Amino acid sequence: MSGHVAPPKVNGLEPTLPSSWYRSERVFGLERERIFFREWLCVGREEEWPSPGASRVLEVLGESVIAVRNRENQLRAFYNVCRHRGSRLCNPGLDMPGGVVAGRIMCPYHQWTYDLDGKLLAAPHLTTEPGFDKSAFSLYPVGVETCSTPTCS
Repeated sequence: MSGHVAPPKVNGLEPTLPSSWYRSERVFGLERERIFFREWLCVGREEEWPSPGASRVLEVLGESVIAVRNRENQLRAFYNVCRHRGSRLCNPGLDMPGGVVAGRIMCPYHQWTYDLDGKLLAAPHLTTEPGFDKSAFSLYPVGVETCSTPTCS
């Protein structure tokens, strides 16, 4: 184009990143590790879990997470992985038993059952084994914070 003039340089105003950086899995992996995994991320509004037992499966930076409201009306979150064989606890869209049912989280694979605070309640065929300690097999928690004022940061 004739007559095209580049804008003047302004201190503090840097050129944009190359477009390939916005599509790069390698760059995204670095951003996840160095930025996103170190910061809080908003994944929903507290009213999306209106009462004890309410739950949602969330995809957070490539990780499947179960967010539930426990019996004390607190929000809790756990990785969506059974401590027994690593099966997904909640599989939305699959016609399988399990998930969050009747105030408990149950694995569809071997029916390991957890309370809404992630504590193992039942492990069929293992709870009678000598030395088996249910307290060592709670779900892995994910940090949760709630904010009830518009000025939260």
